[in-house]
Amino acid sequence: MDPDPAAKPTTYTANGYEAYYGPVEIDEAKNTFTITVESSLVRDLIGQKLVRKFQVTEDQLVILPADPSEGWRVTYERF
Repeated sequence: MDPDPAAKPTTYTANGYEAYYGPVEIDEAKNTFTITVESSLVRDLIGQKLVRKFQVTEDQLVILPADPSEGWRVTYERF
């Protein structure tokens, strides 16, 4: 994130690339986790709580949005 709040958007922030970090709370009963965004390339995400669903099978982790209409998923495989 550019520390200057008046900084103009970059190609990444304007075209949908997101990078953020913050503490994570896991709810294993619901197969969800919540990230409280401390910093982000997309300044409007700071302070938001992002809820994500997850599925774990053998060597695969799938992360999905809590709202299926967002239409994305990320898959990680252990080799």
